[in-house]
Amino acid sequence: MHNPKLPGTLVLLSFVGTGPLHAGDCKPNDQQQAMLDRVNEIRSEARQCGDETLEAAEPLAWSCRLAEAAETHSRDMAENEFFAHTDEDDVGVNERVNETGYDWMAVGENIAAGQADVDSVIEGWLSSPGHCANMMSDEFTEMGAAVVEVDGSDYSPFWTQVFGRPR
Repeated sequence: MHNPKLPGTLVLLSFVGTGPLHAGDCKPNDQQQAMLDRVNEIRSEARQCGDETLEAAEPLAWSCRLAEAAETHSRDMAENEFFAHTDEDDVGVNERVNETGYDWMAVGENIAAGQADVDSVIEGWLSSPGHCANMMSDEFTEMGAAVVEVDGSDYSPFWTQVFGRPR
């Protein structure tokens, strides 16, 4: 669902090419680490995602490039008061990840809005078959995530997880 934009100027942070190219070259902040740990805990055992039973998957590594893509999208949603996987120009996760310089074979995204903490947003994603499947997918080997809060927003905070597998 795409909500009408609020009046104002679009402000996007420029992250193109600024982060390390490889997972492990940077460190997540405490909140990002908590999310990565929780996702890896979830991946450590088989799980039912809707009608699909998914096998356990290897743990994900942290990626600064994927975190940059997540931050860009969370900030855009927060500053422009919309909630969707694509922005008003129909730019989606593939293009956002490309803009960071991440060379990928597989990419996926989970978004959420309004949850107060990591545990709440993870539980919401687990109850959604598609979001759960993204967290469990063995197609992905890396993850980045971000949360952005904006005063006065009806939906804040805005959460984005971006999953990938580099070439």
